[in-house]
Amino acid sequence: MVGACGGDDGSSGADGRELDRCSLVTVEEAEDWLGAPVDAAPSENLDGTPDPVTCFFQGATGSVLLQVRDGAVYFAEPGSPARLPQDVTDLGEDAHMDNDSVRFLQNDWSVSVGQITGVPDAGELLEMARLVSSRLP
Repeated sequence: MVGACGGDDGSSGADGRELDRCSLVTVEEAEDWLGAPVDAAPSENLDGTPDPVTCFFQGATGSVLLQVRDGAVYFAEPGSPARLPQDVTDLGEDAHMDNDSVRFLQNDWSVSVGQITGVPDAGELLEMARLVSSRLP
C-alpha cells in the first residue's frame, strides 16, 4: 500500500457526504488501463490507519493513485504554485494536468488521478479522470 499524509483528510465534509473512492473505477477498468491484472485497495496513512480519500490500483506494469477529497480547499487555483502546467477545458469545473497527474474540481469534490509507476500515459489518465467525473455524485 501507498502511504499518505495524515491530518484533516477531506473524506467527508460538513454536509456529511460519504464516498467509496474505490467504487469509482472498477478493477476491470484499471486492468484495461494498466494492461495487467491489478489489486485495488484503499491506501493507508503513514501510521497504518486507513486513508479514506485514496484508492490505489497496483499491477505488474504500473500503478495509479486516485484521491477524492470533499472540499475545494484541496484544489490548486489558477496562479497557485501547486497548479499543474496544462489546463484541461472539458473536465469538471476546473482541471489541470501534466504527464503524471490529472486534477479537477467538480461539485466541491477535489480529485487527483496520478500515475505512480509505469503505464498508463497522460491520455489514459485523462480518460480515467473523465470516467471518475461521470460517476461522482
